[in-house]
Amino acid sequence: MLVDGFDIQVITYVAPVLTHALGVERSMLGPVFSSGLVGTTLGALLFGALGDRIGRKLTLCSCMLIFAVCSLGTVTASGIGSLMVWRFVSGLGLGGLTPLTVAYAAEFCPERFKVTAAMITTSGYAIGAAGGGLLAAYLIPTFGWRSVFLLGGIAPLFILLAIVVLLPQSIVDLARWGRSDLVARAVKRLAPAVFIEPTAQVSLGDKETGFPVGRLFTEGRTPRTIVLWVMFFTNILSLYFMVSWLPTIAHTSGIGLSDSVRAAAIMQVGSVLGTLSLAGLVRKVDTFKMIGIGLGAGAVTLVLLAFAGNSVIYFTTVAFFAGFFVIGTQTGANAVSAFAYPPSLRSTGVGWALGIGRTGAILGPTLGGLLMAIGWPTRDLLLVAAGPALLATLCAFALSRMLRRSQDAPGAVAAHSAT
Repeated sequence: MLVDGFDIQVITYVAPVLTHALGVERSMLGPVFSSGLVGTTLGALLFGALGDRIGRKLTLCSCMLIFAVCSLGTVTASGIGSLMVWRFVSGLGLGGLTPLTVAYAAEFCPERFKVTAAMITTSGYAIGAAGGGLLAAYLIPTFGWRSVFLLGGIAPLFILLAIVVLLPQSIVDLARWGRSDLVARAVKRLAPAVFIEPTAQVSLGDKETGFPVGRLFTEGRTPRTIVLWVMFFTNILSLYFMVSWLPTIAHTSGIGLSDSVRAAAIMQVGSVLGTLSLAGLVRKVDTFKMIGIGLGAGAVTLVLLAFAGNSVIYFTTVAFFAGFFVIGTQTGANAVSAFAYPPSLRSTGVGWALGIGRTGAILGPTLGGLLMAIGWPTRDLLLVAAGPALLATLCAFALSRMLRRSQDAPGAVAAHSAT
């Protein structure tokens, strides 16, 4: 998850240097940013479902290898075209990391900590995004822009080695493959007091018929799937709208450039603390209801930001809480979305929710640019972003209600009953 967060942000950190190194106009970097986002969107859709089809560990290793190789390949880019290709393909591998990681966390963590552990795991994304800025600030002046992509390629190879050696096979996959002997061995490691006959037939406990994506719409799952997708799309649209344009909006409002950038950095700190705080609360509160409260608070902070004016203290403080609620809650939602589905569908469910949501990541910055181009006031831009966040809030509360009645996803309702 840290690798995911590092790479998504690192291209924005090297952008100012790339314009000079490649001899291109700043406006030409837009397609480079978009190509990576399109890649992660398609990767989430493809590899999430593939993990539930051919095996989660194999798919996770493949994603990490694709990303590492393409990150190393990025250092050979000599123009916009080649840079776009490397970013797109590395995005494909990157897109599969979150759904597969969340599925693993949901599967192997102790029952009473499942939701909390999944949220803490996904907080690595925000840490990687924030840490990437600190590393880039040191590496780029010292070793040049290619150094951050070398680090982004070499480090994942070591993580890949650790995955191959240390990460166990998914018990869901072992059961699907009929390896009852390995299931018995895995359960013994997790719960020594529980005995499973190695030759006994093992069942996943839910029906497996058809391709995983199609199963998101069977057995009464259609309403929750649609509402979950709308929630992800709308909040991620608001999130990327805010992240992409916050420094520009602050500077246009009369805040100095350095203070604008500092407010953006403080917002990322808030996102980490937001996810960790949410992880502690969901053990005691209905999970999606807690997500709804966080998303609603995020919509409020966007409205408050719109009225910040040129006050540096006010803007920075509210930016912190915007990161805490808007980004922190979305990171938590990435984790708890796994519990809206039975075990055999979790990486598919998370992957497709993220894939649909990341189309909002592509549209959010574009929408902001269009509104600025036609002369919308700066304040109104953030008010527009609050609208989708409010819709995401309503979706979260609707999901809480739906899943309370659900038979195959009790863990989505409250952390203490996660399965």
